[in-house]
Amino acid sequence: MLSFSLYCLKGNIEKKSHHKGVKPIQAVLFDLDDTLYDRIPAIRTYATTYFFRDFHALLKPMAQEILADVIVEADGGPIRSGKEAMHALQRMLPWKATPPDWQQLMKHWFTYFPLCSHWTPEMEDTLRTLKQRGLKLAVVTNGQAGGQNQKIDTLGIRPYLDAISISGEVGVKKPEPEIFHHALSILRVAPQDAVFVGDNPVMDIYGATRTGMQAIWLRRYDRPWYGPLPSPPQRIFALSDVLKILS
Repeated sequence: MLSFSLYCLKGNIEKKSHHKGVKPIQAVLFDLDDTLYDRIPAIRTYATTYFFRDFHALLKPMAQEILADVIVEADGGPIRSGKEAMHALQRMLPWKATPPDWQQLMKHWFTYFPLCSHWTPEMEDTLRTLKQRGLKLAVVTNGQAGGQNQKIDTLGIRPYLDAISISGEVGVKKPEPEIFHHALSILRVAPQDAVFVGDNPVMDIYGATRTGMQAIWLRRYDRPWYGPLPSPPQRIFALSDVLKILS
């Protein structure tokens, strides 16, 4: 039987000698952005292809790699909204004149960024292995339906997924319990029989735990823990570490 085992972290994840409160797991639910795939390589691809193609004539000369650095910084990771990121682009880039309005920049982002998601062998192997172990898999993600579905198809992971809950389709966003329950109802799995994996301490980990699920925090780029929970229930540093915890 597959179990959600408790692990300690000392550089790599090491198995504890004792396990408490181990429960059988029937499903693993994932966040999409910065969990199943790393957004920073995708942002850099977006910057050096689509953004450079469509906006370089409005900018003072700058190397594409520097442009990518600026757009990554403007994005701000999980704590900055899309509108805030677009305002940051207006401030940070060396525009020749008045920059495009933030709505125009946002529309461009939503049109082309979903095409830039990077498939990785780690992602594919993690999903394939979990499916081979007999687990149901789902994605629960905030965002527009068209863009998030495009990312899923660009990554090529739809065949692995038994449920997809996108806030733009469901009508409610993480961390509200309803969007998690939406996916669980499709899976026909109770919250206590599922685990959620995500990178955002509030949207993902707090949202999942208040729904009744167990949760694993994927910490990327040494980002700090924050939010209403004093500490993450479980912490990993690579997506494939999920396979070690769910052993």
